[in-house]
Amino acid sequence: MSGMALPSATGVTTKVTVASGNDNLFATWQSAFTRAASAASGFVSLEIIPAFAGSPDWHVIQRFRSAEMLELWRKSAQRISLLADLARMQGSAKAEPQEEVAPDFHSLSCVTEVITSVVEPGKEGSFQAWAESVQAKQAIFPGYMGTLVQAPLSAEVPYWTTLVRYSTPAQLEAWLSSTERKALLQTADPLVSHWKSQRMASPFGGWFPSEPDRAPAPAWKQTTLVLLVLFPVVMLEIRFLSPFLRGQHVAIATFIGNAISVSLVSWPLMNIAVKFLGWWLQPNPARRWLIEVMGVCTLLALYAAEVLIFMLLY
Repeated sequence: MSGMALPSATGVTTKVTVASGNDNLFATWQSAFTRAASAASGFVSLEIIPAFAGSPDWHVIQRFRSAEMLELWRKSAQRISLLADLARMQGSAKAEPQEEVAPDFHSLSCVTEVITSVVEPGKEGSFQAWAESVQAKQAIFPGYMGTLVQAPLSAEVPYWTTLVRYSTPAQLEAWLSSTERKALLQTADPLVSHWKSQRMASPFGGWFPSEPDRAPAPAWKQTTLVLLVLFPVVMLEIRFLSPFLRGQHVAIATFIGNAISVSLVSWPLMNIAVKFLGWWLQPNPARRWLIEVMGVCTLLALYAAEVLIFMLLY
């Protein structure tokens, strides 16, 4: 229950369920909750994410510098009032929000924009009010997958960090280039804060450079190419390397095999694969669907050829 004690925790996850049709109300609630939490003493970060894409269940993850500061926030009148406001968004199932010790920071299958803001001393309130209006708008755009707001950590890291997540690059771009966001940016006071943003690198970003005017290759394409080049390396190691390592301890043998695999995949195999299939990784928008189909067919043919070759070899 939301009133349960968390004696040594510095982070808590509040689980809430939002009934269908209450997206706008919940977006406004998120912005108000974010502003209240970020102004509380000892605030470290706030993360608001759905259980999965399209889910009515959301996790509100609040982190503070100490367990005592977290408890002060949990028992504050402002937080209790905000949680009470959720009742009108839950439809017939007006269950009390459940709470538990917060896990490690979440990792979602989505695309993330990282925004860092340096706020002038004494201007935090103005910055948070402006950020509240931004949150209320971005939370109702299609594909929204939550945010993380983190306060300055130290004198060496003096900026506020915001992670904005959407399901796909196209949906993130729709928000970033929207007239609503541009209007909000025009209201930002440069005397209060200045900021910069960048796209969070993909899991295999070093292997898959992208054109400046195009979104990076989606993760599923990157993964399929990793499989394409990794599979034959592993099969060849089983056939030719394993006999030489048979007398070694399994940990040593596995380490040697993995070191060779990673080295060969990183260079030169992945470079060759990206060069050969680059036309499919970032297709020309004018012929996108034809290129997508041709690329998938090419990849399936290559997979089949690899499997056939090693079936004959073994």
